[in-house]
Amino acid sequence: MFPHCVHHWIPILGIVLLLPGRLIAQDPLTEIPVDQERFQSRQQQVSNALLKGRRWLEQQQSDDGSWQSKTYASLESRVATSALAMSTLVELTSAGVEQKETINRGLLFLKSKINQEEIWKSVEAESNYPLYSICLMLETLNQYQLEATVNRELRDSLSRELLRRQRILQADRLSEGDVAGGWGPGSDSFQQGSAANPANVSVTYFALAALSGAEKLPLKNRFAALDYLQHYQLPTEATGAGGFVFTFIPDHPLNKAGSKPNQTGKLYGVPYLSASCDGISALLACDVTSADRRIQTALTILPQLSHSRLAEFPFNTKRSYQKLDALFFYEAAATTRVWKQLKEQGVENPYLNSRCHELLQTLIARQQADGHWENPLPWMMEDDPLIATAFALQTLHHCLTPAE
Repeated sequence: MFPHCVHHWIPILGIVLLLPGRLIAQDPLTEIPVDQERFQSRQQQVSNALLKGRRWLEQQQSDDGSWQSKTYASLESRVATSALAMSTLVELTSAGVEQKETINRGLLFLKSKINQEEIWKSVEAESNYPLYSICLMLETLNQYQLEATVNRELRDSLSRELLRRQRILQADRLSEGDVAGGWGPGSDSFQQGSAANPANVSVTYFALAALSGAEKLPLKNRFAALDYLQHYQLPTEATGAGGFVFTFIPDHPLNKAGSKPNQTGKLYGVPYLSASCDGISALLACDVTSADRRIQTALTILPQLSHSRLAEFPFNTKRSYQKLDALFFYEAAATTRVWKQLKEQGVENPYLNSRCHELLQTLIARQQADGHWENPLPWMMEDDPLIATAFALQTLHHCLTPAE
């Protein structure tokens, strides 16, 4: 479901060209300029795809307000899938009465799973992804107005829980090679600081974004997170310098672009596109400006980083795919999120402009007749249409609504 999840260890954003009868993925070697007029002319197609996909996602809602995965039994609690669907719908939904009913029912379901006195324990028991779920619940409440008192109390509870889970007060429990200041997956089955599930840049971004949106990110927590992010951004002497790794343990399988030795023989994780976009967004959530050296360095390296390609459907067993290819929709949402965040600060980035254009072409071409999307590769759970469609809709929405 999320980028720390790998189901199979089997031993990257390409241009997708629509040819007669087939789709072929190719990796660009150079940046491709974007015709802005042509980009704007596609907005109606994007709007139509967005509407069709949103209707499909709304139709998957159960009578109790939840969204149930039909692909993964491990998501049977419906908390993680419902939190993802809810945060997506709230992000892209206008204040229409029909949409409000869908959102209200979803919020009631999520609230029913929360025990205010033991909020972490209750969410953990209901979700395979408790940290992500809490982040997405808080982000939903940040964007959607419930009754003022109820909304405020719930946001306060969720914020306190997220702050409590930041790894800054229990450094003695961190595993060797880990870095304090970030957030990990969070379940008690994933022991804090464990080598199996260390803190990572993806969860850290979601936590920072949710806390910042709730105006509940104290300075000490912000500074701890910035120190954490500094360790995850590669120094100048490494290949991919300026990019972000997923987790600090270099040869960890969740560093999906692998690892390499530096000049002294020490291993370091290789940065890749989605992790670097999450790193940039995490810095922005800490009020770092786009002109800051850390962000400028990351933006400079983006065109050189490994990225994902959307696998052919029906699946072509003769083609070779990487772990990153199973992360196509998540990467698309992360990439276009950064593009939109920069646009909001009045910053144009030619590479991200090009990526967004290519992503729109791909999503429009690969949307299924009923409105959903899916990835044939199962390793990151994007073969679940609920998950793929949520991230695809976020991608379209980011591109459809740039800052004026």
